[in-house]
Amino acid sequence: MKSLVLKNKKEFFVFPSSPFHFDGTFHKPSHYPDKLTDWEAGKYWQAIRIGKRLFGLKIENKGATQKPKIKVSIFYDTNISESELGKIKEEIIWRFDLNADLKEFNKLAKSDKRFYPIFKKWLGMRNSSAHNLYELLIIAVLLQNATVRRTVQMTDALLNNYGTKLKFDGKEIFAIWLPEKLNNVSEQELRDLKIGYRAKFIKRLSQNFAEGKIDELKLRELDQEDAKKELTKLYGVGPETARILLFEVCHQYNTFDHIAPWQQKIYSQLFYKKPLVPTNKIRDDIKKQYGDYSMLAVHYIWEDIFWKRKHKKIDWLEKEIRL
Repeated sequence: MKSLVLKNKKEFFVFPSSPFHFDGTFHKPSHYPDKLTDWEAGKYWQAIRIGKRLFGLKIENKGATQKPKIKVSIFYDTNISESELGKIKEEIIWRFDLNADLKEFNKLAKSDKRFYPIFKKWLGMRNSSAHNLYELLIIAVLLQNATVRRTVQMTDALLNNYGTKLKFDGKEIFAIWLPEKLNNVSEQELRDLKIGYRAKFIKRLSQNFAEGKIDELKLRELDQEDAKKELTKLYGVGPETARILLFEVCHQYNTFDHIAPWQQKIYSQLFYKKPLVPTNKIRDDIKKQYGDYSMLAVHYIWEDIFWKRKHKKIDWLEKEIRL
């Protein structure tokens, strides 16, 4: 594991579209605990890679829901160009969906009497992704067929062997490796870290990205069908992973088409307070109410229950997530 101390700092401001919810956007309690980001109310830290260079990010809330303003501090080692600063700013705006126009969604939310208190509480929250496409796919592979505890163990093992530890602003934040770093690492070496069959997926995916099989910036501009085709060219990416990535990476809000069995149990409790409701009914009810914003609506309700869990354990939820 490499270590990088970042002592230099540059700052700029970003003005997200209004309304905006800082903590709901920058902290997702439904995500498994990792060493890749850190958060406290009104403040957020992560590593970001631009090209092959790593930078530290600190993002702070300096505005209000209806008049949003965030301060971004970039930490770096030797120097930073205007071009790199510009790219970091563009990435932050894209990944955290800071220019999103949620007017139509907020109108729909007002018509939902049952869940409007949740939508009102998180007014302006964005579906956001702290990571680039390769990093997200590594996380997705580690989440497959594993309890959250197991995923955390596998993530830590990989980061400790191939990641980089960034030290900045009094924090230690890890960054996922570049895909080409695994070129000379055998599948067996990865298996030795006790990640099982996932070693093959990680090795092949890393090869895909090292060979430039997909261009993430171009992907963001494609329509849904073309984006899905591009994503499924990657090793191990099927329709379900592609659907998740369309929401996470491309901010397409209408991708609520498939419900995994473990999600079905949680959705049944959230939407109907029943142990198990047919997936078709869950999907059709949500799509009827929210149309093109169905996945975003589910995201709000989903995150809300995990925010509640931060303060008080929820018995039925604990059984499903098994952390």
